[in-house]
Amino acid sequence: MPLLRTAYSLLFALTMVALSACESPQMGLRPAASGFDHDGPEQRLTNLTALDQRVARVAWRLSTANTDLCPVVRQSAGWALHSAGQYSAEMRSYAESRFSLDGDLPGVLSAPSGSPAALAALETGDVIVSVNGERMTPGASGRAAQFEGLAANIARLDAAFARGPAELSVRRRGQLISTRIQPVSACGYEVQLNPSDELNARADGRRLFISTALASFAQTDDDLALILGHELAHNVLRHRSWSETGGEGRTVVAADCDPRLCADGNHERQADRVGLYLMARAGYDPAIAAPFWRRFAESNWRVRYPSLAHASAGVRATRLEAVQAEIEAKRASGEPLLP
Repeated sequence: MPLLRTAYSLLFALTMVALSACESPQMGLRPAASGFDHDGPEQRLTNLTALDQRVARVAWRLSTANTDLCPVVRQSAGWALHSAGQYSAEMRSYAESRFSLDGDLPGVLSAPSGSPAALAALETGDVIVSVNGERMTPGASGRAAQFEGLAANIARLDAAFARGPAELSVRRRGQLISTRIQPVSACGYEVQLNPSDELNARADGRRLFISTALASFAQTDDDLALILGHELAHNVLRHRSWSETGGEGRTVVAADCDPRLCADGNHERQADRVGLYLMARAGYDPAIAAPFWRRFAESNWRVRYPSLAHASAGVRATRLEAVQAEIEAKRASGEPLLP
């Protein structure tokens, strides 16, 4: 799951709805404010970067550990990429200075440990100039923030990875270096961080979204894996589908969903259960699920009560304790961790 800089979707309603479903901003853009409004642009960039890198690390583990369960799989480098063209005018100069970004050229924001990007010795601040001799497109300068230019370059990288190992030309501290990426199979969903002060996350069949506020609320990587695992579960269970024609995710009833996973008709309950398995399979601790939900209820009164799609936080915590016990029993007996 490569990380894209901007929006996310998650586990509670797809989203934590008692948090009501979120409306994501225009894809890929970094607003000048939102989520860290009390900070100046340079500090907001620092905060966003730390969250992006953390989300990328957790998403990568979830993605590679659950490839066999994901309906959509692709060859991935495991990195998080960004570009100067994504940033608002207020933040762009800081991003360019800190990360040596140039227009729409993909910059490496994060290369999680163990990922193909890390094994190829790529670093934060590297800028990808070409893949297999095909140059990335830098785009025009001085434009308003937009994502399309970076998206086109990412598509070139993805196409190269689909054919196998790829040779990259990378600019690092003013020097061009060459490296070879050996991509690996991973769940084929983009992950996006959405600068927002709403506690919110969702999935749309193509991507996972999480707000900066919710990512910040997650105190540990285990907490973050719980949230992202729930959202990934929505896509694994085919609760959301992506329409290339309509250009948006739709809620669907998946006819091909494994009846053992979809016996309970409530999508959120299904995603809670399967998501806990997904995080456990990635090596995260499922025992944090119930305490997380109880802590979340202390901070957000809306999740203390049931909604149309979601049980109350207390009920979800109790149910997840039962799922945790189920996982521990399978581990003790040597059974595979399949939901």
